[in-house]
Amino acid sequence: MESFTTKVRTFDAFPKVDAEHTVRSSRGGFSTLITIICGLLILWVEIGGFLGGYVDHQFTIDDKIKSDLSLNIDMLVAMPCEFLHTNVMDITDDRFLAGELLNFEGTNFFLPQHFEINSKNSDHDTPDLDHVMQETMRAEFRVAGAHMNEGAPACHIFGSIPVNQVKGDFHITGKGFGYSDGRLVVPYEALNFTHVISEFSYGDFYPFINNPLDFTGKVTEQKLQAYKYYSKVVPTVYEKLGMIIDTNQYSLTEQHNVYKINRYNRADGIPGIFFKYEFEPIKLVISEKRIPFIQFVSRLATIIGGLLIVAGYLYRLYERLLTILFGKRYTERDTEKLRGGLLDRDSPKNKRDY
Repeated sequence: MESFTTKVRTFDAFPKVDAEHTVRSSRGGFSTLITIICGLLILWVEIGGFLGGYVDHQFTIDDKIKSDLSLNIDMLVAMPCEFLHTNVMDITDDRFLAGELLNFEGTNFFLPQHFEINSKNSDHDTPDLDHVMQETMRAEFRVAGAHMNEGAPACHIFGSIPVNQVKGDFHITGKGFGYSDGRLVVPYEALNFTHVISEFSYGDFYPFINNPLDFTGKVTEQKLQAYKYYSKVVPTVYEKLGMIIDTNQYSLTEQHNVYKINRYNRADGIPGIFFKYEFEPIKLVISEKRIPFIQFVSRLATIIGGLLIVAGYLYRLYERLLTILFGKRYTERDTEKLRGGLLDRDSPKNKRDY
């Protein structure tokens, strides 16, 4: 049995160092304390990251078939409501008179504070997970198809309208431009498509989630001005703690045109405000995840082991530099070496088997 133990001992990958060969120094003590503090900080951060999880972004194919969704609008146009025509048209040639469901309220035009006026709306970040979870209060407009206070110089347009989930556009034009609207044709001098947008979103109406067009506006002195907003809509799902929020985020580009009167006393194009949209076949899933516990323990052991190895290399490098700069006697000045005498080597406590 003893011979077997002796043979197994030869495979020891963790050789031990006798205390009599150990050298302690104040520098080594400080290095150990610093290493322990760094290790505790890393442990604190890793445990916090494990308990808090991480936010994962994944693009997948949108496998949900939706025939339509809502277009939510809340904006102010610097023209009387009776001069405006609203319509939805898509690539299937399906037209929807948005004026039947939208609300038109006559009011005075004004520029709200903190709105971005005449700025490019190209930079917009996807709302983060925590913000969406805090602000996901679904709402609906209480009225639909109402016409109030007609005759005012500006028009407050708000409401939700259903649109087919295909490429299309929602537009606001002057009556008589682009469509035959009875006998009423708005004169050129009455056109003014200065506007501010408080809400423009797709899908379920979440008024506290910001979108690229929210709180923006355009001011113009041109009568034949056309504002064209091109949006690409991506279904975005937020998942956290079992709660799932379906939204539709969109990217935005703009094009502005000013038309002229041709020799036939007509405009070269249709002035107005155009919101052109198309839906992407992909879906963005933003979810909170947590790594498995076994993976967390393995990662923690790897980090702590790497910290000890790096600390050992740095300490030896520091000792080598001190030896080169000040000599070996300087480095041994504050060291303590445990030494044993001749009798100690023969004592049963220090006796080793060979």
